[in-house]
Amino acid sequence: MVRNVRMRQSALAISTAGLLCLFTALSGAASAATAAGGVKGDPQPELKPFVIGGSNYSGGSVAMEPDGALVVARGTAAGDGTIIVCVLARGASKCSSSATLKPLSGDSLGGVPEVFVPSANDVDVLMQACCDSNTAGSDLLFSSTNGGKTFAPGVRVGTLDVSAAALIGGDIVFTASDDSNGAEVESIPAAGATGPPAATAVATTAEAFDVAVGRYKGGALIASDDLGTDYTTYVAYAAAGADFNTSASYHRVASFPHEQLLAMSGDALLTIRTTGSEAVVLRLFNGTGFGPAHVVPGSAGGGPEWFTVDQDPSGRVHVFSDRGLASPAYSLDEVSTSTGATWSSPVYLGNAINSNVFGVALDSAGSGLLVGTEADEPAWGFPVLAAQSASFSLKSATITKGSSTTGSGAGSPAAPGRVVELQVERSGLWYTVATTHEGSGGKFSFTIKGTAAGSYDYRAVILDLAGYVLYGYSPARALKVTT
Repeated sequence: MVRNVRMRQSALAISTAGLLCLFTALSGAASAATAAGGVKGDPQPELKPFVIGGSNYSGGSVAMEPDGALVVARGTAAGDGTIIVCVLARGASKCSSSATLKPLSGDSLGGVPEVFVPSANDVDVLMQACCDSNTAGSDLLFSSTNGGKTFAPGVRVGTLDVSAAALIGGDIVFTASDDSNGAEVESIPAAGATGPPAATAVATTAEAFDVAVGRYKGGALIASDDLGTDYTTYVAYAAAGADFNTSASYHRVASFPHEQLLAMSGDALLTIRTTGSEAVVLRLFNGTGFGPAHVVPGSAGGGPEWFTVDQDPSGRVHVFSDRGLASPAYSLDEVSTSTGATWSSPVYLGNAINSNVFGVALDSAGSGLLVGTEADEPAWGFPVLAAQSASFSLKSATITKGSSTTGSGAGSPAAPGRVVELQVERSGLWYTVATTHEGSGGKFSFTIKGTAAGSYDYRAVILDLAGYVLYGYSPARALKVTT
């Protein structure tokens, strides 16, 4: 059976040194309980998809500035097509700036607009256009030195369609899908590119339908699949220091029969089995080959479905799925792993029925943004927030009226200074009754006085950091107050 599977182009996860102290920051924190009163359940109000802007184009990507700002490049179908570059502050749903990039010579937009941040305030957008006969090709590189607010005129830098790309060292390496010549590769410098490379490499000679680009210790990983009689995924590798524009630099490191390529990020490869349970599997590259296949939880059973993968700068791998068989249908879910042997519980990021191509940028804590696009639909932003949890216990579960007990716990990961609320349940809603802050090791405590006889449920809630972490909810603990 042929699945309705579209490959997800995963934007490179940019290391964000400025975020190393994000768990000690307090700006942007807001109570989960609204001013109108209590809240029901464990709400995560910042996990709310938002429309970035009009698109009507199936293709977009996102990259991250060292200060945490997000730069989104989305295609539009207006006229011959343009790219809109939107800069979003973390936690924001409106562009702080917007720039429009257009093809040259009346060409039309094609492929996936790929955006990269090689260094602070330096933004590159690689754009495929069609169809002139210029010897330098119709691929264009637009560069900005002010964080994506404005761009220099486009420079012609290649001849391949831009279906997948990655920033590897100081180079942008890209390849084209649906290529009967095989998995062809071109590489250009991220800074100062003045024209196309002198040659085009062929990493794998088998016809390339779906393609992806990964990286490993400065080397380039080129994945492709041949959807002929056996649905085989191939991966070729060129080590660091090699000429990525030379075919001889690449050697095959894997072939997986009866598997279709979905996506690749860093050294993480995502494929889908075309026989049996048709599960999605993750493998990690180790320098010479790939480790064992690990089945992605909840991925078996068939389509329609779409997947992508992103390896954040810490090495943790995040798999995103949009499945018709999910509950609710077409929910966008995230699971993550460090080794593939164990996985996190799924996190629901919203309904993605109007998206079928995704791009992702995550920081080392696993937070950032996923961008979803589809023809005839706007571009959507799906916030991806890092997990946060809270422990909580009562020193005494039963006290007499007028006496007190201590409720204590700790936040994980620890964030000294983070606001913690004590909440009590009344008629199915939770109300904040006290506030404190995390101390050393994330520890916190509250003094709870028994003012009236009865049974009460208390919990601790650690506040979010806008655009970075989830609210952390502890289990509820019962307190009985006697007369």
